[in-house]
Amino acid sequence: MITKTRRMNELLDWYEDLLTAKQKELMHFYYQQDLSLREIAQELEISHNAVYDTIERATKRLETIEANVQAVAYYNNMQALIKQLKAKEIKEIETIVSKMEQL
Repeated sequence: MITKTRRMNELLDWYEDLLTAKQKELMHFYYQQDLSLREIAQELEISHNAVYDTIERATKRLETIEANVQAVAYYNNMQALIKQLKAKEIKEIETIVSKMEQL
């Protein structure tokens, strides 16, 4: 099972440009720098509630985008299939996998 932090970082890697500047900033502090809501609120001199609400809205936005686009799911599925193909150790498959990875 994927952790929420790992999931959010993965979604941020793909879709962070679709968030507002404030949402990006708070998500970065929370998920990438591992700051608490209280620490973020103190750092930015805003309320704890504002931090929580913004992170919740950004999280829902990222999940909604992924539900519609499914780029992360597609990428992860492709990586799993490539791993399975590599395990077969057949020269022809290795050549195809190499070409797929270059795409």
